[in-house]
Amino acid sequence: MKYLEVGKIIATHGIKGEVKVSLSTSFPFERFSKGNTLYIENGEKYDKIVIDGFRIHKGLGLVLFNGYNNINEVLNFVGKSIYVDKETLEALEEDDFYYDDLIGLIAKDNQGNIIGEVIDILDVPQGAILMIKKQDKGQALVPFVEEFIDEVNIKDKYLVIIPIEGLL
Repeated sequence: MKYLEVGKIIATHGIKGEVKVSLSTSFPFERFSKGNTLYIENGEKYDKIVIDGFRIHKGLGLVLFNGYNNINEVLNFVGKSIYVDKETLEALEEDDFYYDDLIGLIAKDNQGNIIGEVIDILDVPQGAILMIKKQDKGQALVPFVEEFIDEVNIKDKYLVIIPIEGLL
């Protein structure tokens, strides 16, 4: 199985087994819907969890799982990431991508010159920004919008950027 991170447990919430989750998915209500099976990292393996409840409060997900109803039962999950089995996900539309698929792509300009590698994606209110480790040194931040991204090829592991002055 290939796992895709959908959130990270950052704290407990209250005393009835609820945990606060920093969400890293664009589909929180779909991923954390009641009855869904997700996975929590446990060393080198992943333990299955079943979602009992989900809501959003102050920008964080509040999650109940595995029938836990006491803070003491969930304390040791704090700091652990939550994953979905990527094989169970529906196919995305043509111009949609999982962040996990974009990280590691080689960034080229529209002349075919290699700029560097996508090493991270930042979420800001205006959208996603690609963090690119440049070949020559340093980093570049490129908004992930069609004005700057000409092509994304997941299969061949590259993307093409339309550079403007000062972008790179």
